[in-house]
Amino acid sequence: MKPDIESLAAVCEKFEQMGISYSLGGSGLLLSLGLVNSVRDWDVMTEAPKDRALKALQNYEVEEITSGDYPFGSEYKLFIGNVNPQVEVLGCFSIYSDKGLCRMPSIPLSRWNGIQVGSPEVWYVAYALMDRMDKAALLLSFLKETGANKEILGKLMNEPLPHAILQEIESLNQI
Repeated sequence: MKPDIESLAAVCEKFEQMGISYSLGGSGLLLSLGLVNSVRDWDVMTEAPKDRALKALQNYEVEEITSGDYPFGSEYKLFIGNVNPQVEVLGCFSIYSDKGLCRMPSIPLSRWNGIQVGSPEVWYVAYALMDRMDKAALLLSFLKETGANKEILGKLMNEPLPHAILQEIESLNQI
């Protein structure tokens, strides 16, 4: 069964109406690439200040929570209403490595069902930092097969990433 995207589409439409840049990441990104068949939640990344995101979502029931336990270091995290799958807005999505705070940029690269989809390169790194190696491996295989965006890889290489992740990014840069 395909997951319901109605609530996701509504949130993204509000962001677009307010001129807020965003991108779909996480399992939604994996679904859009045909790498998985289901999602647990919808991760919407934005670099917009929290007050702008809240203003765009003023007609929704929004719950703000801390960005999560370590290793998460995002500026804010918003849950939208009682919808399933849950829509989560990740403000300035960041994850700590043993070398420091790694910022995961929200870079919309394509559209899927009218929704801006983010970078598989960014989410490979995010999943690797979260130690979700099954999802990281899916994206790494995808990037090796289809090629990686060298500009995005360059941005990621400026983050304080662990050596093993840097090596994988450098290998993608050679393809």
